[in-house]
Amino acid sequence: MKIHNILLFCLLFCFSVSLHAQKQIVFVNEFSSDIKVPENVLTNIRAAVIDGITKTNRVQLIDALTLPPTPQYSPMENALQYRAGYMLQGKLLNREATDDGISSRRFHSRENSYKEKFTIRLQLIRTSDGTTIYTRNYEENGSSSGKEASQYYALERALVNIPYKMRDMIEQNFKVHGSIVELVADNGKKAKKVYINLGYDDPIKEGQRFDVMVQTSMAENYLEHKIGEVRIQEIVGPKYSLCKVMGKGAEHILKAMELGAKLHIVSRQSRLFDE
Repeated sequence: MKIHNILLFCLLFCFSVSLHAQKQIVFVNEFSSDIKVPENVLTNIRAAVIDGITKTNRVQLIDALTLPPTPQYSPMENALQYRAGYMLQGKLLNREATDDGISSRRFHSRENSYKEKFTIRLQLIRTSDGTTIYTRNYEENGSSSGKEASQYYALERALVNIPYKMRDMIEQNFKVHGSIVELVADNGKKAKKVYINLGYDDPIKEGQRFDVMVQTSMAENYLEHKIGEVRIQEIVGPKYSLCKVMGKGAEHILKAMELGAKLHIVSRQSRLFDE
């Protein structure tokens, strides 16, 4: 019966993979800790990491803790079994949980104040050769004070920035590539709108920005350099999206397209003052 359940799970998983074939698969291993901590602490940190990665819509996650138990396999073997190209590991390096509350005997009251500080190390490993392609220590802290304060709320606040940092990690390691395929609108001097060859079938979303690159040759070598930026305005088909041309590079993009140059686009991290 157990073998039947595992086989059924694998069949359902393979069907899911076929629907998301354009996304890289990342196997999220069980997180570990160098120190003794309450189980819910590591569980909540791991959940925040998974939530942040999921919201990027960039990769397909396989959560090791939701799979049928296979103690005969190592985490790497499990990752390969589910066709994951990468494995994410997390280790809690340290944690400080403090109660700085003050009690008043005179007024028979207490001012609650809790602080939470921890460091989690994340490693992204390529399963094809076991190479660690990314490693970083994330130090987070939060606090909770007042009548309803608790150590749990302090931990929650320490986790607030994790989703944003996961977005940057995924953007750094799983960039989306495509091409500009058609000029839609211009004013004679600058490109205004273009179509790109990415759409519903790809891990993109409206509002996402791309650097526009053009290839040049130098001493028999081909180099790419940035000439502008585009932002997805509307996803209109499986492999088609309408983009607005952003900023000063609009003139360079129009000129390159008029010359028949192939324009490559690469996803980039969002910036504070993006339009």
